[in-house]
Amino acid sequence: MNRNNSLIGKRMVKPDTIAKVTGAAKFTADLAVHRTDLLYAKALFSPYGHAKIVSIDTSQAEALDGVEAVMTAKDLPPGCVNGYGLDEYDKPVLAENKVIYEGDAVAILAARDLATAEKAISLIQVEYEPLPAYDDPREVFEMEAGAIHEKHPFSGDRNISYSAKVLRGDVEAAFEKADVILDHYFETPMVDHAYIEPDVCIAEPDLIQGGITIYSPQHNVQGAKKSLCKVFGLPQSKIHVISTIVGGAFGGKEDSTFDVSAIAGVLALRTGRPVFYEETREEVFRTTGKRHAAFLHHRLAADKTGKILGIDVFNIIDKGAYQSVDAIPDRTVLYAGGPYKIPVSRAHGHSVYTNHPYGCAFRGLGAPQAHFAIECQMDMLAHELGMDPIELRLKNIVRDGDRIHTGQVMLGERGVGLEECLLKVKEALCWDAPRDRGTGVKKRGKGVACFMYGIGTGSSPDGAHCIVQAQRDGSINIGLSSNELGQGLLVAMKQIAAEAMGVSYEKVYVDYSNSATSLEAGATVSSRTTALMGNAVLAGCKTLRERFIKYAADEVFKVGTESLAMAEDTVFVKGKPETAIPLEKIVTGAYRAQIPLAAIGSWFPPRVHPNPKGTHDQMHAFTFGTCGVELEVDTETGELTVLRCILACDVGKAINPSTVEGQMEGGMAQGIGWGIMEEHFMSQGRMKNHTYHDFLIPTAVDVPNLETIIVEHPNVLGPFGAKGIGEPPVVGIAPAIRNAFFDATGVFINTIPLTPVRVMEALHKCDKGKE
Repeated sequence: MNRNNSLIGKRMVKPDTIAKVTGAAKFTADLAVHRTDLLYAKALFSPYGHAKIVSIDTSQAEALDGVEAVMTAKDLPPGCVNGYGLDEYDKPVLAENKVIYEGDAVAILAARDLATAEKAISLIQVEYEPLPAYDDPREVFEMEAGAIHEKHPFSGDRNISYSAKVLRGDVEAAFEKADVILDHYFETPMVDHAYIEPDVCIAEPDLIQGGITIYSPQHNVQGAKKSLCKVFGLPQSKIHVISTIVGGAFGGKEDSTFDVSAIAGVLALRTGRPVFYEETREEVFRTTGKRHAAFLHHRLAADKTGKILGIDVFNIIDKGAYQSVDAIPDRTVLYAGGPYKIPVSRAHGHSVYTNHPYGCAFRGLGAPQAHFAIECQMDMLAHELGMDPIELRLKNIVRDGDRIHTGQVMLGERGVGLEECLLKVKEALCWDAPRDRGTGVKKRGKGVACFMYGIGTGSSPDGAHCIVQAQRDGSINIGLSSNELGQGLLVAMKQIAAEAMGVSYEKVYVDYSNSATSLEAGATVSSRTTALMGNAVLAGCKTLRERFIKYAADEVFKVGTESLAMAEDTVFVKGKPETAIPLEKIVTGAYRAQIPLAAIGSWFPPRVHPNPKGTHDQMHAFTFGTCGVELEVDTETGELTVLRCILACDVGKAINPSTVEGQMEGGMAQGIGWGIMEEHFMSQGRMKNHTYHDFLIPTAVDVPNLETIIVEHPNVLGPFGAKGIGEPPVVGIAPAIRNAFFDATGVFINTIPLTPVRVMEALHKCDKGKE
């Protein structure tokens, strides 16, 4: 008996599909609908981006019938730290002396119903002394310390939150011998994640053991315990976090859920009652984390054949008010050279505080910003040299054994399929066919962009752990802390576990994202879950499989373990299918023989050892890809219409091609939004566009038929050869759009989004230059 029908690579329907499509799935707010024991929370946020708090008068709110508790910073219990956060406890649940962005709450309250809570919060009177608010991180970078923070737990009074660098080779010598030097500035905007479900939480005090249970849509249930323990004044062991179904996240709910959980949690502990808190859409826009705006200065040196000799990069990142996830300098520096072999590099990145919403994780985590700059310059270099942009890329892309600009060697055994991706997109775009560039005011163009994206955090420690438990009927439970965010975690882990254990897919059940039934495994971010958690599941299954095979060999078949196989819910002697015994009987026998039916599965990528020059290897594997775009430009209105969007990704091995394609299509749609329409406008620390009426995201009308091409160059470190695919699809879309715009109009624009206003300004400027 042999299993010939592998589950790996098979198109399986996600288990949550029907419930979500029919509306049967219960999100956090749904859980509150019929509860009569809940209090309802509201927060009073600052009307200023930067101001001193002179006084707060809560007396009218406290006197309102139905209000159970009103809290300001002075009301936090003794011993509680007025701060929480993923890395540093730097974001106060209640601002004490001053506010440094619109999302700082100055007072919170809980009432018996939402209407009372809303009325009460409007009765709180706060007197402020406005302070200068800073919108431009480049200005703050040049200032003396203390513009935003005075006593930050990590940064002190510095205006710079974090800095990163790569120094490799003699940059000055490389630029001296160059035939072509490009020197450009690029800008990318701050944008919202635009997830459908607003941030929400139910916090319920544990009246038995003195802890608290948090129900909210999370990226990281174990990390939430660490992030919130100080503000709750509780040990992590007494904090129970259960992630409900997540209505979109894209990185934002890695820590925006901490914001609502902190408010609901302190009120629940204060009142001894369960508290429900949900932000309005405007509050989500104004207060939660955003994709970091980036200001990128790129210099590139090349010889006359198009070979890149070196890069010199200086990036300033808008950190916003608090630290949150501060990996963006590292990531923009890591990807500054894109997926190209570059022998010499000097790259610096600095995240700088402003009076803006804090910059947090957002799909791609700095890679989209960095790739926008380098991929724009690749087309500029091709134009300068009179070369075809794809031929220029083929001359410089990494292949097996090549080094990227950090010095890390790309290994073919870990999957380096960029060339295949680029050639497949070239073919799909009909790149070499005669161009139809349109007639009259409407012009057409084609553009491409290559990219790479590292799997995991790229730092130590990184890894994943899970619990694998066999039931006596031969079914399997997998307990893991990673979450289903819509990416297909459940179906992928079920496929991996079923394949590894030789059991039916239907017999695997995933217990996920509950801190009480899982182990620390990092956040569901960085495109790490398929590779890291998948390997942990494989490890746990391998341990159990070996136990059961040994028991069967010693006690049932009386043969050596190497003679037995496990497949199709049975154990049998290899080559003798008639000997098959149901796995259920083997597991039951093992249980009676006092053999443990549960195992911990763990996996760690190769350990990272930082180097002072920043040239250490950071990622154990990369997903590579190419995006191709064809678009139409209306030169009278500035409107862009994306006609085709093609994406080829080397995913190592597609565990489930349907979910891989879903991730690719979603990334393309999100990248189109970032490239042509999405942008937050800030003035004096205040957000000017905070509704979906004035912060535009793509609709079905704006998105063309999205074409996906799966490329598979197996990764020896991935489960069954797989790599991550959650974030890579968004990385190359915006530069491909911008390059297609140049192909159509002959005009380079180095700032996105390419809105009609920005397009018309560039076209008019070009026309004036020709006069």
